[in-house]
Amino acid sequence: MIERLTLLDVQALARDCLARAGAPDRVAQAVAAEIAAAEAAGERRHGMEALLRDIRLIRYGRVDAAAAPSVSKPRPGVMRCDAAHGFAAAALVETLETLADLAHRQGIALLRLDRASDPGAMIHTTAVLAAQGLSALTFGAAGSGRIAHPDCVTPAILRHPPRDAVEMLLPQTRGGQPPDSPIGGMVTHGAWVIAMDAASVDDTVGIASIWDSAPQRAPAHEIAISSEFLEQIVTA
Repeated sequence: MIERLTLLDVQALARDCLARAGAPDRVAQAVAAEIAAAEAAGERRHGMEALLRDIRLIRYGRVDAAAAPSVSKPRPGVMRCDAAHGFAAAALVETLETLADLAHRQGIALLRLDRASDPGAMIHTTAVLAAQGLSALTFGAAGSGRIAHPDCVTPAILRHPPRDAVEMLLPQTRGGQPPDSPIGGMVTHGAWVIAMDAASVDDTVGIASIWDSAPQRAPAHEIAISSEFLEQIVTA
């Protein structure tokens, strides 16, 4: 049997399930917003499937749902957020205002997220920055990157994520990410968020075509989900 849920229903369900699993309200709301954004983009593996995974990770003790992220600015225009083994979405919410302010003042700002849950597609994060008049690029250790700008707040998928180029510029220890299973240590995923004030970029720079993006799709207003999968989420 197939159930149809509005995006508001999805967000409310995700928030309630996370809260019952032990996530504080601020964390549950931040994670639920990302889940709903992923479902609107048609990306279930970053949406309801990620919700089921995250609830289980809380139960397994691999995610600290109440973790308090710490933010530092090691260089002008560069921020680092240590999620302390907590949820990526909740940690990112703590940084976006400062990141946007840096980008508006300096033209560009970079954020490095460390020791977090799998950040997924970061669609909501990217859209929030675009809505503030910024061009935004987000990418994690795996999967496609996302890019958005003020005239196109629905993030597009990057065909060629820039993580390899960033790794060459900023080499880091290679070790992979821990699997999302009952066995293993605390989550230690990472991600990059880059925000740029488009108004400060000269046209001759702005027209350079470097990354190809996949065609965008209109956001969905409701999703279809099987009753069996919905039951797994509710009873997780």
